[in-house]
Amino acid sequence: MDSTDARRLGERFDPFREPYLADPYPFFAEARAVTPVFYSPGLDYWVVTRYRDIRHIFQNPRLFSASNSLAPLQPVCAGAARVLEEGGFRTVPTLTNNDPPAHTRVRRLANVAFTPRRVAAMEPFVRELVVRFVKERFSSGQADLVRDLAWELPALVIFRVLGIPDEDVERIKSGSESRILFTWGRPTEAEQVRLAHGMAGFWRYAEELVRSRTERPRDDFTSDLVRAREGDLPALSAPEVTTIVYGLLTAGHETTTSLIGNALRRLLSDRDAWQEICGDPTLIPNAIEEILRLDSSVVAWRRRTTQAVEVGGVRVPADANLLLLLASANRDPDVFEEPDRFDIRRRNASDHLSFGHGPHFCLGAPLGKLEARVVLEELSTRLPNLRLVAGQTLRFQPNVSFRGPVSLLAEWGV
Repeated sequence: MDSTDARRLGERFDPFREPYLADPYPFFAEARAVTPVFYSPGLDYWVVTRYRDIRHIFQNPRLFSASNSLAPLQPVCAGAARVLEEGGFRTVPTLTNNDPPAHTRVRRLANVAFTPRRVAAMEPFVRELVVRFVKERFSSGQADLVRDLAWELPALVIFRVLGIPDEDVERIKSGSESRILFTWGRPTEAEQVRLAHGMAGFWRYAEELVRSRTERPRDDFTSDLVRAREGDLPALSAPEVTTIVYGLLTAGHETTTSLIGNALRRLLSDRDAWQEICGDPTLIPNAIEEILRLDSSVVAWRRRTTQAVEVGGVRVPADANLLLLLASANRDPDVFEEPDRFDIRRRNASDHLSFGHGPHFCLGAPLGKLEARVVLEELSTRLPNLRLVAGQTLRFQPNVSFRGPVSLLAEWGV
């Protein structure tokens, strides 16, 4: 490894601007070939590029803590901190940013509530929504596949899971977008203050939902979290349940919106693959795994070293922030043959790291994949002539972790 090349990589790395936002994969390929780890002075993060190193990091929470996973990427200004404090914003470590053994207890109780039965029971509702959206919004011969379908669908699904009324979609979407830009973006101080107001309101919404379900339980995930018990494990506290609900109100739909957008973009850009799933819907589940590998909704995640440690032969100091380039790992040629090729029949497509790995593997992965599958089944059956509008320029939110098109115009007919 040439240390000069690694240093130059770190100096060039800017995940908030073009051309990275439009297409980060050329940079990933270059970085992966040059070094397993480089330091980014602009972020003050050590950036990990290769599959086996990232997988090892996910498997070893003793050396690589998840405590920084949900921390704002840059310091919170005084004005925003005051808004959050006065707004009652008080999340506690639960799932994503918690380490064993505390994480183990919360995850086991969350699993009691988020059962495979609950996920499977959502399929008729998801299918009903997709069919209704297609009938109501796909009547003019052209549609925005994100704004007319992928934006609202996952929110309504997670709302049904959590027990939230459908009419709150706009409010929740706005709150979750505030959180993404505040936590994983690089907002100015004025933007931080504005976003903090949205996050505080978002938190109070989750808090009130948990309070309501504690007093009047229903048949929903929030109520089940409040009531979750397993053996001698202490039950979840109200702040813990609120934090889990607050997290799902972002992760439970934003990543699925991006997954659906990425899936439709990728398949409609490859007419052979689209025609194959139109003719054989049994190919769809593996196609979704390949899309998650090739065009991940979560391109990077974070960890912190608990002691000085070597990663891929590179010495990283204690208490160092790590940025794990999941989307780079998913195209590592040591793991995936011809990694830049889209292959819906790829045998090891599901080995991707887009949902993490190990004890923090994404709780909502089965639900997100179910939603994507139903969307592809219905659209490929009802609109086999669906195609992307030529000449459109795709736009992506400027943040370090989440990636999906903001808009995706499509048309159909003869």
